Amino acid sequence: MLKSLKELFIARIEPAPGRHKVADLRLAAAVLMVEVGLADSAIGGAERIVMEHTLKEAFKLSPEEAGAIIRLAEQEADHAVSLQEFTRLLNQSLDTGEKRRLVEILWRVAFADQVVDKYEEYHIRKIADLLYVTHRDYIRAKHKAAERTETPS
Repeated sequence: MLKSLKELFIARIEPAPGRHKVADLRLAAAVLMVEVGLADSAIGGAERIVMEHTLKEAFKLSPEEAGAIIRLAEQEADHAVSLQEFTRLLNQSLDTGEKRRLVEILWRVAFADQVVDKYEEYHIRKIADLLYVTHRDYIRAKHKAAERTETPS
């Protein structure tokens, strides 16, 4: 799964030099992960590990680079009025299968601490709706992520 996610993002990223707004798919995806992580009031260590691991694998980033994207995503999430600016870019750039994989990653963030908070579930449902992911695919992504509840090292 991580290989296909890496291919998805590497093939579609056109980073804007010196600009860290939503022009970067990595940042948009990271903001959504951060939103799920913050849904239960704070990003736990296990959730951060899943986020960093996903970003490192998907983009062939160093741990420092992945951490920097997450810190930037936390700032963006803190200042964002809505998730639509992030999901709009992803809707324009990703196909249906890629969006389903992204929803599965969001579920992996939620399952990272072995407890899915009702607010995490609410945020993932909201994001899935904004990405036009069907309820059926949302549930499939949840089940796939639940099967992989162990956190990467």
